[in-house]
Amino acid sequence: MINGLSEYEKYKVLRPVIGECELDGNGFPILRKEEFYPEDWIDITAVGIQNASPKMYNKRSILLMFNYDYKLLSLWNNPLKKAGMFTGYYAIATPDYSIYLQMNINDVRHNIYKSRWLGRTWQNYGSVVYPTVAWCLPDTYDICFSGYEKGSIVVISTLGCQDNKDVFLQGFNEMKKRIEPSLIIVYGDMVEGMTGRFVNFKYKDAFQEKCHQLKIPNLSQIFEIKEAA
Repeated sequence: MINGLSEYEKYKVLRPVIGECELDGNGFPILRKEEFYPEDWIDITAVGIQNASPKMYNKRSILLMFNYDYKLLSLWNNPLKKAGMFTGYYAIATPDYSIYLQMNINDVRHNIYKSRWLGRTWQNYGSVVYPTVAWCLPDTYDICFSGYEKGSIVVISTLGCQDNKDVFLQGFNEMKKRIEPSLIIVYGDMVEGMTGRFVNFKYKDAFQEKCHQLKIPNLSQIFEIKEAA
């Protein structure tokens, strides 16, 4: 509590969402679901936020927002600075503010809130927005899997999860159960045990400074891994 305000009241008073917004049970802004149409995914590229530029042709690019928190903080501090540029992309992902083991649950809540708040604000300004989903242990699930509509296209990262594969897969399966994503955009290497409909962008192709955009040349890049019978 700050000056008698709960966390929800504090966010609502001090940082109201810009534009229309529905809230979930945690008081998080809800990102509207973006529909998945496979035929639209021909010649889609991906580019990292550090390489975003209005000088590039972005209408067939997804902007991924994986970077260090201190670099992503500028989006929170000045949320409308790049809103116009973001509308020029095929879609943008929400910022991947850190969620990690041993993180204080209040810091988890704050980082998730920032991501949802920015995503819904940018939707209200005309961008197609895909939620970036991250999680830790089961006690974070109610927070980490809030603020989405079922059937959404989601973005996840597998970077660094190999050392905690069981924790990752447990959360991944819970995410699928709760969100029922129509498409999962994976940033990093695929992890054995994941099932669903995927598009996979490699770390080395989308994160490096001044990298080339990564193209999906045909629909075969959208692939499905089914659960074992």
